[in-house]
Amino acid sequence: MIKQTECLPTFTNQRDDDQHLHSISLIQPIHQKQLKIQVISHANFYTQLRLFLIVCCSVALSLSLRASGPDTVPYPELNKSYLKSYFYDSKSFILSPAKWKTRQWIELGAISGAGLLAYTQDEKIQKYFVGHQSEMADNLSKYIFEPIGNGIGTSIIIGGLYLGGRLANNKRLAGTSLIAAKAFVVSSVCTQAIKQLVHRHRPYQDEIPDHAKWESPFAYIHYTSFPSGHSTAAFSLATVFALEYSHTIWVPALAYTLAAGTAVSRLYDNDHWVSDVVIGSAIGFVTGRFMWKQSRKGYSKVLILPSVGANTASLAFIIRLAEPKR
Repeated sequence: MIKQTECLPTFTNQRDDDQHLHSISLIQPIHQKQLKIQVISHANFYTQLRLFLIVCCSVALSLSLRASGPDTVPYPELNKSYLKSYFYDSKSFILSPAKWKTRQWIELGAISGAGLLAYTQDEKIQKYFVGHQSEMADNLSKYIFEPIGNGIGTSIIIGGLYLGGRLANNKRLAGTSLIAAKAFVVSSVCTQAIKQLVHRHRPYQDEIPDHAKWESPFAYIHYTSFPSGHSTAAFSLATVFALEYSHTIWVPALAYTLAAGTAVSRLYDNDHWVSDVVIGSAIGFVTGRFMWKQSRKGYSKVLILPSVGANTASLAFIIRLAEPKR
């Protein structure tokens, strides 16, 4: 940004006045050149932003036009059963540790270890991002990555994909969007609950940033650094679509790239410590995976297909040895 300082010169004689006018004639072309460069820079950015939005619309359209999954896959629909599933699936998610096996406990240990390692590097990484700012990175964070996880943008993305699925009569896309919505809501509730329990200070909330400042559950409600809600929302959404469209390489790649960009933007904007982002991302991933797996429990391993003819009646039994690809 170009900053201008206004001065009120004192003229002592005609010669001083001539020198002042001469200086203005030199400064004005330079200022016009700088302003022109700034306008061009903004124009290029908004052109790139429009291209990004077009790409997003193309992605949604291509997903909508894809053939739906197999007829045997029970995708959720927006009805009373789906709304009730929020309660039952949330309950199952909270109680799931009681049924964990060795693999799940190893995953918890890995996530905890990653969080502790990130905690030791909080201040170093925070200083790095504060010292490496640019106008282009500011715009990318503000107009692309931050909206993905801010709740409103997340809801718009989910709603847009759901609407695209309904308009294209694509049960797969519409149903996956509903699963993503559930993962987003449940993970966000968990994240907000943790925020209000630990009340960690954000990097910008203290004159000297201190990653070790945690408060009691009854502290100032705006100390909500841990964990990162944006990272949680972005990864809960990305994980559901990445798992559902895992056989399409570019969908998981795009989903996780946007989610990772959202997480990094929280560090760049000095809103979070890296340990906030690591744990928030993990919560989003775990919740998204759990809700997606819950949606697969409607599969029946044995299908019974009745057939009635003019003089005959029969039953066909189909035993599914593996779950159908979605």
